[in-house]
Amino acid sequence: MKALYVCDDKEEWNFIRNLFASHFPKVELVCVIDGADAMEYISYEGPFAVILIEAALKEENPSKITKNLLSVAGERPVIFIGEKVHVNDRIDADLYETSEMNHIILKPIEIPTFKEKVKKAIEWAKNEEFEKSIEEIEKEELLPMKLRNFYLFDSVPYDVFLELTSTKYIKIISANKRYVHSEINAYAKKNIKYLYLRKNEYLKFLEDGIEKLLTIFDSNQRLGAKKTISNQIRSILIIHQYVQTVGVSDSLTKLCDAVISSTRDVILEHKKFKNILQFFPTAHADLAEQAIMTLYLSESILTALGWASETSRKKLGLASLLYDSMLKNDDLSKITSLEDPSLPMFTETEQIEFRDHPLKAAEIARQFSAYPDADFIVAQHHERPKGDGFPSKLSTNRLTAHSCTFILANNFITKLCNSGKEQGALLNIFREVKIVYNQGNFKEPILALQRTII
Repeated sequence: MKALYVCDDKEEWNFIRNLFASHFPKVELVCVIDGADAMEYISYEGPFAVILIEAALKEENPSKITKNLLSVAGERPVIFIGEKVHVNDRIDADLYETSEMNHIILKPIEIPTFKEKVKKAIEWAKNEEFEKSIEEIEKEELLPMKLRNFYLFDSVPYDVFLELTSTKYIKIISANKRYVHSEINAYAKKNIKYLYLRKNEYLKFLEDGIEKLLTIFDSNQRLGAKKTISNQIRSILIIHQYVQTVGVSDSLTKLCDAVISSTRDVILEHKKFKNILQFFPTAHADLAEQAIMTLYLSESILTALGWASETSRKKLGLASLLYDSMLKNDDLSKITSLEDPSLPMFTETEQIEFRDHPLKAAEIARQFSAYPDADFIVAQHHERPKGDGFPSKLSTNRLTAHSCTFILANNFITKLCNSGKEQGALLNIFREVKIVYNQGNFKEPILALQRTII
């Protein structure tokens, strides 16, 4: 269990640390000097069961810091420490008068009072399960869920676990208990990519996610480019998880329809791909982000070509959502061929997964009856003009113009994400791909690509 202490006097840190060491040795006390540091720790090093705030902070308003921290961390006990005059003048009364879990410890600190107040705060935290419980669970009883899916919700009606060993799991989200996204951030910073749900609750989580996203897309409210793209990326996380473990359903098809159709408004407003690029997040460059970037670039190329019919948009749209849907390791999205020198660095299972993913994803695309020929485009997304791609070694004269457009978009986005997605890289990447693809049915899409990035 952790506690956070905000105080700009480091001599006080030692005093409070000694008190915790003597009376609450199992609580890890983290001391920070100001609100900015506190926000950083709350966001990425939590969860903190209790927050202690020095009332005599010199440069900042302790009440404001408290409200900011609680807005990120969620409900939890706060203990204000200070002389009576500072507490009265600098701490908003509503922060402690209306809350049974918030407390005041006046200076000079009396040990019995300190122990009583901190103990009450810790007991509240334990009741709220900040002290996570470790359970022995058979691995077969759980299914992995990508961590990023949990940004969709503030609470879920089931317990969520983190794997410690092959049989031990720690419950980090309790059923119907509010959690905050800073907790998810903290695990992401530790390179944790999956959390676990019990098998009988896994599908319900996915269905709830689909329903929530459909509600967002179906609302009459204009989301704007940034929110639209953010919700499209969230959708890809759900779509990939669903097709890998469940398959295709009516609700999933509706979500794919919504993601593809919502792209049009953003393109009509911002015209070129280079204008849309500014709205993409830069933190992950993972399978989900690359899929949506490919979606926008594909449709931008179609628009520049004058081919943006409903049928063409749907073909390339579904291909964008599904082409890497059978890859479980996001790092495999950086591999572009079976000869890539980085491929042997992956496990044998992952190498087979990469080799087979175009045809497996095409099988999924074939189940979407309203998207004719999307399966061919998905199956061919790693083919190359000279017939040295995979899985079928098709040369340019055996690839349709739609497949060529998608292959070009996909390769461009892969290179762009590997370069850091900086707009200054667009022209350099274009020159690279033009050397390889400026032939046969790729020629017209190459010219259209140039028009949408310059």
